[in-house]
Amino acid sequence: MKFYTSFTLATATCLTNRACSYGDGVFETILVKNHDMPLWALHYHRLTESLVRLNIVPIAKEELYAQILAMIDDDDRYVAKLMVYRDGQRRGYSSDSNVAQYVITVNPSTNTPNNQELAISQIKLAKQPSLAGLKHLNRLEQVLAAQELTNSPYNDALMLDSKGHVIETISKNIVLVRKHKLYTPKLNKCGVYGVALRWLQAQGIQIKWKKIEFKSLSKYDGLMVCNSINGFAAITEIENKLTFNKDLAIIKKIQQKWSDQVEI
Repeated sequence: MKFYTSFTLATATCLTNRACSYGDGVFETILVKNHDMPLWALHYHRLTESLVRLNIVPIAKEELYAQILAMIDDDDRYVAKLMVYRDGQRRGYSSDSNVAQYVITVNPSTNTPNNQELAISQIKLAKQPSLAGLKHLNRLEQVLAAQELTNSPYNDALMLDSKGHVIETISKNIVLVRKHKLYTPKLNKCGVYGVALRWLQAQGIQIKWKKIEFKSLSKYDGLMVCNSINGFAAITEIENKLTFNKDLAIIKKIQQKWSDQVEI
């Protein structure tokens, strides 16, 4: 692993910063391949959008881009994590700072299997419209959901809100297919608005935001999960309760577009 910090490493800055103390920031998980970041524009747009919502001044696009690529000296596949948070070591939740600090880590990309089956998490996502859509640093719900899968045949799980609405999986967004049309769960109360989902919307393929109850999933023909590292994977089964067709034409079309544009 390689890492870079925008600040001088010292005990005070490491142990009392607002990222560690309060999760006061956001992060991006970025695919780097052939010494390029094919989804960088979408990542930076989301990062800027998120920082503005948290009243943190965004960092220049060129600075971040150059710093990430400076940490990579070959054309292999890597995963870069960019964590941006509010500066300050003052004790207490409140802060008069809107200055950003950041940390970058780079790791070789591992071949994480895109399993075709999902578990159903018992952890319910809390509703918080002020944070909905953000990939913020408070990820305890996902940590608990991932712990449920220890010693399980599944490597990802469907996550619902407290009312039983489908929101996302532990680490991916959800795209559903019904009669050749695409739907994705509304993320206005909770959930992360992911970069792969944003990429799909930018392809000119119509996709409708919808409030989706778990009990209505049987009405859908296909289900995909997606994120910026693993792309789009078709799901065939949810915990032996529901089955889906992974060979639908629209699924194949999206997977091919991703392969052509991102996995080049």
